[in-house]
Amino acid sequence: MKQPLINWQELQRLNRPPMAPPQQKEEGNMWDRAADMYKQMAAMEKSYTVGFLDAFETRPTDTVLDVGCGPGRISVPMAQRAKSVTSVDSAQRMLNHCIQNAKDAGVTNLTPRLLDWETAELGRDLEQHDIVIASRSVGLQDLGKLSSFARRIAVIMAWANAPSIPNILHDIFVGCSEEEERRGPFPMDRRVGYNVTYNMVYDMGYDPNVRILTDGFTRDFSCREEAYAEMVSLGTVAPGKMDVYRANLDRFLTQNSDGSVTFRRETRSFVMWWETDQSKVYGL
Repeated sequence: MKQPLINWQELQRLNRPPMAPPQQKEEGNMWDRAADMYKQMAAMEKSYTVGFLDAFETRPTDTVLDVGCGPGRISVPMAQRAKSVTSVDSAQRMLNHCIQNAKDAGVTNLTPRLLDWETAELGRDLEQHDIVIASRSVGLQDLGKLSSFARRIAVIMAWANAPSIPNILHDIFVGCSEEEERRGPFPMDRRVGYNVTYNMVYDMGYDPNVRILTDGFTRDFSCREEAYAEMVSLGTVAPGKMDVYRANLDRFLTQNSDGSVTFRRETRSFVMWWETDQSKVYGL
């Protein structure tokens, strides 16, 4: 295959935050610490997630590999559609939430695997699956590797030039603590968005499909005070800053006629998928 005319992978790196030096890098611990927050966010995103799974075909006979499964936002509903799901994550606390969410949903065909995807090898750590999915996870960093594990189709999901979870949480907790101010919003640059990912897949010899869908987070609360009490666990509020937090959250709360309130924060994500069977790709 001819070399790409443009190095899309280098362009993609421009939109990634700088990595910490090796002595400061504690990714496993970081994801374990964030597991409870992601579990709560995934629960609020549940109604939107269905649309992404509807975008590509899942057969009842398919085996599915979910790379960087987190609390099972993708794994659990996929297990309800497919023959089986292997859920891989490097953080045990994430896997614990995935296991519990599967149990709560009555899912019995999900197999959790504590595994670092970056060092995983085909045939040694994992076998090929019919569908391989990476949703906002480490699997997005090497699409060639992701494709090699997929017998039928590879699927990726990520933000579509729109606010991600860090941005959404920043809007709720901005001005509430020094920690939140240091973290700041995640920068977005439309020039190096899903357009770059599309071209990377295309230059690998595949024909990618892409859909941009409304995404978001929503939850109903019995009253405004309950919303304040429940949502505060997603961030940090310093003493004396509770009024700032409440005013921030009020922007996303809607009062209902029965006295309840609904939190809703919408954004956009893309789902991209491609057939990995080269005989189908080239019509051989």
